[in-house]
Amino acid sequence: MKRLFLAVIVILILVTIGAAGCADKESGLTPEDGEALVSSCVACHTDKDLLQEVATPEEKEESEVTSGEG
Repeated sequence: MKRLFLAVIVILILVTIGAAGCADKESGLTPEDGEALVSSCVACHTDKDLLQEVATPEEKEESEVTSGEG
């Protein structure tokens, strides 16, 4: 009987913690901040000169020479 009581208490505590974690919290960003963030991302990712300046060329991997036999 003690185990059942303890199990019920633990389940209630877990449900309470879960419900508290899902509570609607105020977001740190306002819609204006989100719009500014998106526009700055678009500005950086479409600036061709900046992209060429910060880009690092990919090294080509050498493939093994095979004779075609399976």
